[in-house]
Amino acid sequence: MKKSSRFLNLFVQAGIVIGMLAGVALLANILLLQMPIVSDFFAREGKPQVFALFSGIIACLCILGGECIAVTLFCMMRTLEGDPFVQKNVTALRRMGIVALIIALLGLSTLLLHPVPLAVIAALPVAMCGLFSLVLSRVFAEAVAYKLENDLTV
Repeated sequence: MKKSSRFLNLFVQAGIVIGMLAGVALLANILLLQMPIVSDFFAREGKPQVFALFSGIIACLCILGGECIAVTLFCMMRTLEGDPFVQKNVTALRRMGIVALIIALLGLSTLLLHPVPLAVIAALPVAMCGLFSLVLSRVFAEAVAYKLENDLTV
């Protein structure tokens, strides 16, 4: 692998790790600081207290989904030094796509608790990333099939 490619690979991996640490910090922030504020907000709105619980659960699930995507992407990055067209990466791309679509649906589900148009605006790019990842997994699946076929042809 070229030196510039190796540097870019390490830079992206460092970014993923920093993003994962930020996700853990955000999770702690939500659970320790934001939940009392959210609970008070729903109480002032006259909505059931369970709405605050649901919104906290949704937020935590979205962050955990992001962490799942980050771990999967980090593992995928390690295959770039060898052959990236392997079945493991097809599965990883499919998993990331499904998780991203679930995160988008969870984001949209907040509209049932308290209608905020920003939820739609935030969910759409996540859904597009999920769809992109699913399509890319199909492209990788075809590449893996072609590679296996070519490996058998000597």
